Amino acid sequence: MRYIYLTKRIRCGTALPLLVYLFFIFAGAEKGAAALLCVAVHEAGHIAAGLALARKVQTVTIDILGADIGYAGTPSYAQDMLAAAAGPAASVVSGLLLCRVWNAFFVFGMIYGLFNLLPLPGFDGGRILKDAVYRKLDIVSADILCSTVNTVFLIALYLFSVFVLFYTSFNASLLLICVYLFAKNFAS
Repeated sequence: MRYIYLTKRIRCGTALPLLVYLFFIFAGAEKGAAALLCVAVHEAGHIAAGLALARKVQTVTIDILGADIGYAGTPSYAQDMLAAAAGPAASVVSGLLLCRVWNAFFVFGMIYGLFNLLPLPGFDGGRILKDAVYRKLDIVSADILCSTVNTVFLIALYLFSVFVLFYTSFNASLLLICVYLFAKNFAS
């Protein structure tokens, strides 16, 4: 994948500016700003947790489905779980704090925070699951268990997205996300 380097440590995917532009066009300025701020608060939660755990941030990569923060060194499973949980916690807490003031931010905060807790690869919930299982089981058993849980949740998400597709008069956004996750999960 190609990236645009904003600084030595911060880069974004080349398709991201187009996606943000299209989101602002179709969703409107208020919802676009709420979504961008929600993502920024979420990632700031991860960075704050990493810094609180004395981990140095080396890189921040912003892509279509979120961001990846590269820390120096190898964390313990407990440290990685805390850093992973901090993003969704920041999204949900900030959404609750602003629920009476900015409804769009509340909605995006809840959706982004809770959706990220799904135990899927590439999501914070997937990292939390992996760290929790790797603490208790050997690597082979942990990989099998994580893969099974990931597959079950992907199938459940797919079925839910088909239901949403027909219930919302053919809104295919969740189904497209699900197809992307299937491709990403089974390609790796």
